[in-house]
Amino acid sequence: MNMKRISISFVLAIIITMVGFYFLITYGYQQVDVQKLETDKSLKILGLEYFRFEPVEGAAARGVPNNFNMALVGMGMGILLFFFLEIWSSRRSGGGAKR
Repeated sequence: MNMKRISISFVLAIIITMVGFYFLITYGYQQVDVQKLETDKSLKILGLEYFRFEPVEGAAARGVPNNFNMALVGMGMGILLFFFLEIWSSRRSGGGAKR
């Protein structure tokens, strides 16, 4: 077991998940006109709301993260990415089964 490779895969999984949510929220801001928003608008992934825009009278809409759902989806994505990175790096280094 290569602890350095496992640590790198773990850190990369966390970073990729954080960057992924950054782009998802940025994409949501591009899709919603925060100046003219009249009702709540939710951003969802896998049916779970991870970010919500709430209108504020006389000002731009306010973005409110749903921390529990974002953490839940983030952990799932991080675990999947971790295993994907581990399998990819072990096959690349010749330690895994080859076809």
